[in-house]
Amino acid sequence: MRSVTTMRCVFLAQLLLGFQQTRGQFNEPPGNRRQQTFRVLEFEDGTINQRFEGTLRYYCTLRGKWSEARHPVDFPRNPSYSAPVLISHSNGYRMWTGTEACTLGVESIAEEGFATVMTNEFNNAGFETLQMIIGERMFNTTESQHMPPINVTFEHPFLSSMVKLTPSPDWFVGFSDFRTIRYETETFLNRVVIQSYVWDAGTDDGQTYTALDRDLDPQVPVKRFRPNNVPPGGQFLSPDRSFIPTPAEFECVLRVGEGDVIPGVPFNESHIRPPLYVPRPDDDWIGNPDFDQDRCNYGNFAGCTVGGKSAFGVSAAVSSKTVAVVAATTMGAVAAAMLW
Repeated sequence: MRSVTTMRCVFLAQLLLGFQQTRGQFNEPPGNRRQQTFRVLEFEDGTINQRFEGTLRYYCTLRGKWSEARHPVDFPRNPSYSAPVLISHSNGYRMWTGTEACTLGVESIAEEGFATVMTNEFNNAGFETLQMIIGERMFNTTESQHMPPINVTFEHPFLSSMVKLTPSPDWFVGFSDFRTIRYETETFLNRVVIQSYVWDAGTDDGQTYTALDRDLDPQVPVKRFRPNNVPPGGQFLSPDRSFIPTPAEFECVLRVGEGDVIPGVPFNESHIRPPLYVPRPDDDWIGNPDFDQDRCNYGNFAGCTVGGKSAFGVSAAVSSKTVAVVAATTMGAVAAAMLW
């Protein structure tokens, strides 16, 4: 009887430990050594088996959300994104991670915005990499662009990307090691929306957007900026300095094979491309002086409490004006999605 009870306790302990390891994670099995470098906002499971032998490619759209309204502290005068780089690869390749020092290719993009060294690293990786695409430089960081399609396979289901924030010492946005095959269903995702964090490449010690070049020797691991470790000036913080609004968003849609997307209609990229702009609730209130800047009034964000105060000491009670605005924004987003 004691052995049975002991086995039950061990099972429950393992179950709780497994839950703790996977809680809040997307697409990552327990024990994976990678630090998740992205937030999945939306996704749609597909029906294409991971062993599919035909052509599979994702059509991705990059949406800029780095603006003075959202990130007002010390915002640069002429901001821009470098040409975005997107790579499909196997489990054995790392473009960059949030726990290790970066490569020369990542340093070159993060500091200069050039992908020449990264291209060499991609070619030297051999079988571990499948395809590398480079988009167009963006001189308006609130606009969007359709990136060239990128192929994936069963052996190369991972996507990694990075975009330099200009001007900056070595700060960038992007994501690393996103697996397009769901562990739960063993099928390729039909659609996914990935929100990026802000990252410090760990190669330059500059503390402002326009700081002079100060190379770190030795360099330090890549670091995600959070509200408690941003540069001393508070760059990237929201107007109330309580959190870091999303600086960029990627949406990717899967195309299967070479045939038509719409039966009987010759294929056109517009049939599958994500829209350039999709309204989000935070687009209306972040940085708008007519709105309360406490994000707890607009959604269930980390650090918020229901019906009380947020972690920032601001009342989390929702006003009637807030309810009306959020409702109108939500209805507008739904209507736009239906029309699209």
